[in-house]
Amino acid sequence: MEGSLADVEGLALPKILSEVIATRPEELLWCVEKIAAAGGGAWLVGGAVRQGMIGKQPNDWDLAVDLEPEQMLEIFPNALATGVRYGTVTLRRGEYLFEATTLRGEGPYGDGRRPDSVSYSKSLAADLARRDFTFNAMAVDLVRELLHDPFEGRIDLANQRLRAVGDPVHRLGEDGLRIMRAYRFLDLGGGILCKPDLSLEKALVTKQYMIDNVSKERVWDEFRRILSGDSVGMIVRRMAGDGLLNRILPGSWHSAESCIAAQRHPCLNGIEVEARLALLLKESEYDSIEEGLRALKMSNAQIATTLTLRRRLGTTPLDQPAGILRRYRAVLGESMVTQLNIDRALANAFDDSREAEFDDFITRISDLPILTAGDKSLVDGLWLMDFTGMPQGRRLGRLKEWIHLLQVERDLGDISEIESLLCTLIWQHGDELSWPRLAWP
Repeated sequence: MEGSLADVEGLALPKILSEVIATRPEELLWCVEKIAAAGGGAWLVGGAVRQGMIGKQPNDWDLAVDLEPEQMLEIFPNALATGVRYGTVTLRRGEYLFEATTLRGEGPYGDGRRPDSVSYSKSLAADLARRDFTFNAMAVDLVRELLHDPFEGRIDLANQRLRAVGDPVHRLGEDGLRIMRAYRFLDLGGGILCKPDLSLEKALVTKQYMIDNVSKERVWDEFRRILSGDSVGMIVRRMAGDGLLNRILPGSWHSAESCIAAQRHPCLNGIEVEARLALLLKESEYDSIEEGLRALKMSNAQIATTLTLRRRLGTTPLDQPAGILRRYRAVLGESMVTQLNIDRALANAFDDSREAEFDDFITRISDLPILTAGDKSLVDGLWLMDFTGMPQGRRLGRLKEWIHLLQVERDLGDISEIESLLCTLIWQHGDELSWPRLAWP
């Protein structure tokens, strides 16, 4: 069974796309054939086609279908009704999940965020015409091996050009999130950077106020993807120059020179988004960065990681003695490599001569023996109360922290050394809040 024939011209699959399509899961073709057997049509759409056209392996295999969700759920009883309101069900076959969305026609976007209503269609041409950018408005008939590309998205991809489907002012005015998507699609990964055509370039500035209509969660999701990109520095610097960054990040942005560093540092233990955001926020003079990040609806863990990385930017103790290096290593623990890498990126973004300093520092800290007593304090509160006669309370706690700091810096190994140390400290007098503690910076 071949299924419904599209109402838009079909072209032979380009070789590069055909090679990627050949890697599709057989489970996907099983779903397509099952839809065809029920008298429907199914076409591969979205990122799979766009990525396939540049030779990249798709992250997802999404389908557009001309059957309505209720019909799809009858054909696939084990499907998930993940987005029935907008025509989407998730098909399950083996270990694979495939989103299948019913074809839709053009409809009004009264609030600049979502369509006022969903109007299903049998027309692939109408569905592609309502999409945002030309290289997102392509579809593949997997059975007939045809590419449907009414807006010549394949040509825009080849020319590394981002172009809206239809009038960009109208297209961006329908859904403000498309502004964020436009900046994201300027970076296709693998070093492939696009430029908006002149009409879209102007519309991105004149219509950027539409982003205020979009929920912060959706804005953050797109910005997170931008921060994950290979060419994040160039993209975010453009966002700053266009004025969009002022609308989504805390502070006042006219340029973003730290974007250079954000682009150059490597992926860091799964927190590259937070690391890059910390680098960008280095330039922010906003009074409450935490408040601004919370407004973006980031998770508490993401906010905490970002703020910690930002606070420690530029604090690598490059020319400090061994005791300070021991303290740095003990406080940062597993995050030390991450902090080192973003500090190196920040320094080298503007002065390549700093590379040798970091190489020397890494050698020195790598050669440091592990602490004799480990990272934990040799003494607890009960021992300290017994030795000093000090009652339980804040002063005792701060003294314990002070001792722990010196234990690490001097690499003390047993209780007798702590007893000797206490005899040299003036802990009977003074404000305990002024006593140093094991922290960085």
